Amino acid sequence: MSFFKKYIAQIVWTISVLCEIFFMGAVIYLDLLPAKLMIVAVIIMVLLAFLNGLLLLTRVRKIKGKKNTWKRTVGLILSAVIILVSVFGSFYVIKAKNTINTVTETSDVVATLGVYVLADDAAESIKDTKGYEYGYLNTYSSERNEYAVSEINNQVSSTISVEAEDNIYSLAESLYSGSKQAIILDEAFVSILTEQEDSSSEEEESSTESSTYLSFETDTKLLYEINITSDDNDDSDSTVDKDVTNDSFVIYISGSDTRNTTLTTSRSDVNILAQVNPTTHEILLLNTPRDYYVANPAGGGSKDKLTHCGIYGIENSMEALEELYDVEVDYYVQINFTGFKNLIDAIGGITVESQYSFTSYIYGGTYSYTKGSNTLSGAEALAFARERYEVPGGDETRGVHQMAVIQAVIDKVTSSTTILSNYSDIMTSLEGMFVTSFSSNEISSIIKMQLDDNPTWNIHSFAVSGTGGKSTTYSNPSQRSYVMYPDESMVAFAQKLLDAVENGESLTDEDVTYTTSE
Repeated sequence: MSFFKKYIAQIVWTISVLCEIFFMGAVIYLDLLPAKLMIVAVIIMVLLAFLNGLLLLTRVRKIKGKKNTWKRTVGLILSAVIILVSVFGSFYVIKAKNTINTVTETSDVVATLGVYVLADDAAESIKDTKGYEYGYLNTYSSERNEYAVSEINNQVSSTISVEAEDNIYSLAESLYSGSKQAIILDEAFVSILTEQEDSSSEEEESSTESSTYLSFETDTKLLYEINITSDDNDDSDSTVDKDVTNDSFVIYISGSDTRNTTLTTSRSDVNILAQVNPTTHEILLLNTPRDYYVANPAGGGSKDKLTHCGIYGIENSMEALEELYDVEVDYYVQINFTGFKNLIDAIGGITVESQYSFTSYIYGGTYSYTKGSNTLSGAEALAFARERYEVPGGDETRGVHQMAVIQAVIDKVTSSTTILSNYSDIMTSLEGMFVTSFSSNEISSIIKMQLDDNPTWNIHSFAVSGTGGKSTTYSNPSQRSYVMYPDESMVAFAQKLLDAVENGESLTDEDVTYTTSE
């Protein structure tokens, strides 16, 4: 005990120095600070250790017979602060780095196939379906269907009888009619069965066949879920040979049509291409409406809604947009709606400009917006970006709002103070709800460039449009659904804008203003 008391100052100082070293190691592991900031951080740490050593290790002298201990007291307090900051700082830094690794190394996207029976069916678990006649969708991935059937066979300890159907409506009808007692269906397709066209904005009525299954989720019960991991992204040919701090690149920003805390393959209701030129600090945001009638790569080029392309994987949507705009898409960023809201809260909210005053009642809330500037929380921003029924222009206005929100997020995040002060919260907000094909090194390079140069980005946006109508789609071939036929001249105009940013041109508001004479 006397030994500890005698050397307490040396022990505390040593512990504080070791904590500082560990913290600096964690910061180096994070690999986000540019060299000049790293040097500043090291100098500050060394000075703190030196100052603390002077306070703690200086011999205590007596003044008028009493020990003068104020230096040692200050040193002990400083040591406690250093230790606490170092320990908690290291924890959050390592957590943030692990989150980056998670979102960048998660190249596999989970698809969830469900086993559905009618709501009044006696079966309570998958084991109760032994002997049932099963149906599945013939146009869906044969590999995933085979995997699902194999999994079900294992669960029921038998070989199930399975018959294929050509489209989701005949599959649903086989269950409703009783010819099949259970069906296997990717849960993303349920949204197609239950979606109802908005006749007020799209001036078309839903078919009788479609309306039959609007209550599919209550007419049936989900007995079992099969999570499947796609290995499509593991192809080495998909590696991007880009220097993200010098070369222009294109990002596909996808808003996943899921509201839980896990990303799965689903309809993509947000489809934005961002052409980024890091040398000129130009960004073009290009929005494509969810109902755009495009070639679906999964269907061999058969026409489909753009939003349906996401059901077959995010890279399928990327390929569809590549063909539409004749552009190479280098990276993707996919976030679901829950993650989107959490991200905005993590950066302290955003400010957007609204063309209209309106009130949204989406997601069970009431959110009011005024024409002009609006400061929004995560929930308010989400409603602003998702509302299409309460605003003039419907889905087209929603696309404009989505780009306004993304631009506001970029403006906020590219503030160096926001990155540094909110980094851990930002990473936590994205955990489990965000995936990207960027590597962790590429993300680090972009952040270090921003912190080092602190450039101001010139961001412009453009949205293509078209003419509404009804057509069959690859994902829904048995009925005519609402689609938007592309305006080819607008698509060509968008291609020119993408090329301009790639080639280093600086855009103005006039440059991104489309006229019919284009």
